[in-house]
Amino acid sequence: MAMTYLKKMAFFLVLAVVGVFWSGSSLAFVGKDKIPPLNNEVKITKADFESKTDLIEETPFKDKFLAYKVRLPKGWIKMDIETGGNNDASTGILKQIVRYTSPPRIERASQFRISVIEIDSLIRAEDWFIGYMLEMGFSAEGMDIKSPRRMIAQYALFENGEPYTVRSVATISGTKIILAEYIVHQEVYMQERDEQIWAMTGFTLMTPDESLPITVKTFSFVDIAKFDYPSNWIFQAPGITDIKRMDASIVKPPNKIEGQNLGEGAMIGKIDLSVITKDQGLTLNDEINFLKERLKSRNNKLGKYVETVAIDQLYPQIVSSRIDVYEIEGVSKRIAGYEFWVAVLQTKSRYYIARLTTVSRGENFVEWAKNVETFKFFLRSIGPASVEQRN
Repeated sequence: MAMTYLKKMAFFLVLAVVGVFWSGSSLAFVGKDKIPPLNNEVKITKADFESKTDLIEETPFKDKFLAYKVRLPKGWIKMDIETGGNNDASTGILKQIVRYTSPPRIERASQFRISVIEIDSLIRAEDWFIGYMLEMGFSAEGMDIKSPRRMIAQYALFENGEPYTVRSVATISGTKIILAEYIVHQEVYMQERDEQIWAMTGFTLMTPDESLPITVKTFSFVDIAKFDYPSNWIFQAPGITDIKRMDASIVKPPNKIEGQNLGEGAMIGKIDLSVITKDQGLTLNDEINFLKERLKSRNNKLGKYVETVAIDQLYPQIVSSRIDVYEIEGVSKRIAGYEFWVAVLQTKSRYYIARLTTVSRGENFVEWAKNVETFKFFLRSIGPASVEQRN
């Protein structure tokens, strides 16, 4: 009964704030959910592939978190790369650190290469990859998501006016994303397709760094509740005067995205959290009215429904949860797309109502993906502040 009640009230919470009817339509990012699964059909067996290849195990720059293994056709040649003697990829662009090429031949050479880039935000591997595709103007032909930290994809590219088919693996290792690519010219693609598939299926980092790409801070509402947040977000909290209702916010700076001025007062992302005690008589109906007034005071106007999002790995004390997503307008003077995510979590004694205001997926996909992943991380961290309360 409690879970059913919460779902109904969460529905009416957002519905009443928005002032529109549930549209049932989805505004998922154009292209992301339309990328088909990879075609992994091969004609040669793994044993046949291994008989024609050499196992390569290397540790670039003696960095164990970059150590990898891959099988490449016999006779492939390792090329020298000007790296400056370090693996610094903090320039914000992919930096190539490894390259192998097929032996000299009449046909254009195939290549295997590894590049790295530094990251300082929470993001899923497939979302980073989609942002990379958008930036480069590529179109993914297929994608398999192995985990939030690893994905495999295939796409076409042109280099020096020549068409190539690329199968790649993107892996997150600590503060780096490692992109491995096996590149085959179209004129020899059918002959080398199976080797390309087997090679990239087997490519792996041997000792990836499983830590987060950014340090995390924790805030506690006295000894009652707590949440974690990335250290590069700015914490904002009003003075807590009443434990019946406690509020806090985190904001993502700055007011610019990649040098584009979003206008005075613009934001890239903001998360607000309200912790409401049930035994003080406050209900979700009260929160409907409170949130309506707060949004109105900020001159925000919410638009149509986008989707309902599932989330897992919440604290055991969370007995039910729901996340609804809407478009939002009026956040800044600049005409830009924003989204409003509302999460309603419930324990036996409290409501946790979290709101994410983010630049939309259509406006800036990568920033949106970072904000959404931060929001989910934030929600998963919400729980009791003291050990006694966790037991």
